[in-house]
Amino acid sequence: MGQLSIILIAGVLFLFYFEPPQRSIDISDTQVVLWTIVLTGLPVLITGFVTSYVARTFSEDKEENLPKLYHLRRFMIVFECLSLAAYLCNLYLLNLPVLINKYFAFFPMEHLRQILALLPLLIGLICIRLVFYQLNQYQQGHYREVATLQFKFLFFPLLPMLIYLMTMDAIYWLPYSAKMFIAQHPYILIGLILPVIASAYILAPLLMQFLWKTKPLAAGSALKEKLDLLTKQSGLKYRDIVVWQTGSLSIANAAVAGTFPWNRRIFLTDALLEYFTDEEIETVVAHELGHIHYRHIPTYMLFALFYLLSYWFFYIFVEEPLVAHFGESQILPTLCSLVFLIVYFVFIFRYLSRRCEHQADLYAASLTKKPEAFKNALMKLAVLNSVPKSIQRFFEIFNTHPSIHRRIDFINQWIAQNLAIQRYKSYLLEVKILIILLPIFGILALLLLR
Repeated sequence: MGQLSIILIAGVLFLFYFEPPQRSIDISDTQVVLWTIVLTGLPVLITGFVTSYVARTFSEDKEENLPKLYHLRRFMIVFECLSLAAYLCNLYLLNLPVLINKYFAFFPMEHLRQILALLPLLIGLICIRLVFYQLNQYQQGHYREVATLQFKFLFFPLLPMLIYLMTMDAIYWLPYSAKMFIAQHPYILIGLILPVIASAYILAPLLMQFLWKTKPLAAGSALKEKLDLLTKQSGLKYRDIVVWQTGSLSIANAAVAGTFPWNRRIFLTDALLEYFTDEEIETVVAHELGHIHYRHIPTYMLFALFYLLSYWFFYIFVEEPLVAHFGESQILPTLCSLVFLIVYFVFIFRYLSRRCEHQADLYAASLTKKPEAFKNALMKLAVLNSVPKSIQRFFEIFNTHPSIHRRIDFINQWIAQNLAIQRYKSYLLEVKILIILLPIFGILALLLLR
C-alpha cells in the first residue's frame, strides 16, 4: 500500500465518519461548488509554485539532478497532505456530502453515492502527481497517460470499498427481519468484508489486464524459451507471462499477481524488455518466482485479513474508551482509525514487505546463479525509474522495498556466504507468527461480538 493509497483511504475514512454539523456556514449551493474548486486547486497551485522554484536549480546533467529530484519527491507527501486538508474543509466547512445527497438523491444506492464526494480529493492528488512528473527528466510521458496511470493506481484501493458499499446497499433491500438480524450480529458485516478482500487478491491478474494494455510474451522467442526453462527449473506453476505496454511512460518493472496457479500471471513491462539483457530479465523474473515460492501473495492477503480482526480489538480497548472519555466527536474516531491504519500498513506491513523483497532477491540469485546480472538489473531499475540507489535508514522505513544499495549489499553477503543471510531461505518468523495469531484473533473476535 503506497503513500498515495494511504492519503486516499484517509479521505475515505473522514468521508464515511462524516455527519452534518448542527451549525453550518450560511452558504449557497453555487458557492459550495466554487469554493470546492478553489480548495481543490489551491494545493496544486502551491505545489506547482514550489516545484517550479526548485526546478530553476536543476542543471542539464540528468545524473546530477537525480538526488535533487528524489529529495523533492520525498516531500510530495506534504503536498498530498495539504490536498487532504483542503478536502477536509470541503467536508466539514462546506458540507459537500450534503450537497451530493441533495442533487444525486435520484441514485438509489445511498452508500455508493457518497463516493462522489471523494472526487475533489482524487482530482487534487492526480494533479499534484502530474506537477511532480513534469520535473522528471528521465520519463517524458504524455500527461494523459500519466493521469490515467495515477487514476488506475488509486482505483485499486478503492475497488474493495466500492464492492463493500454495493453490498451494504444490497442489504437495504432485504426484508426488515433480515436487516434487524444483521444489525444484531455485527460479525456478519466482517464476514462480508473477508470475501471482498480475498477476491481482490484472487482476481488481481484479471483486473490488471482489464485496466492495463497487455499482451502475451511472444511464443517461440529466445527469451520465452529461457523463461520457460527457468520456471520449469523452479518447479513453480503460473498461467502466463504477459507484457504490460506502458506507452510513452517507459516504466521498467515486473510483478506477479494471482493466488492460485490457474490464474497467476507474471507481468513484465515493455521497457524492461527493451532496455534489459535476457540474463537480467531472467533474474528479474526469478525474483517474481521467489514471491511465489515463499507464498508472499497469500501472506499479504492474510495480513490484510488480520487487519480487520486486530482493528476490532483496537476499537474495543483503545478507540471506544477514548471517544467515551473525550465525548462525542466526529474527528476523534476518524483519527484513531487513521493512526491504526498508518501504524499497521506503513510501519508494520512495510517492514514485512522489505524482508520479503530480500527473500525474493535471495531466491533470484540462488535460482539463476547469476548474481552479477541481477545486481546490474537492480542498477538499471534505479536509473530508468528515477529511484535513488541509496536511502537513509530513517526514510527507508516508509518504503515497501529496501534501497538498491542495500539489496546489492544483501546479494554480496550471500555471495560471501554470510550465515546471517541463510535464515531468509526459510519462512520468515513474522509470517509464522501471523499464521499462529490469525485463528486465535478470529476466535476471540467472535467471542467479543457475541
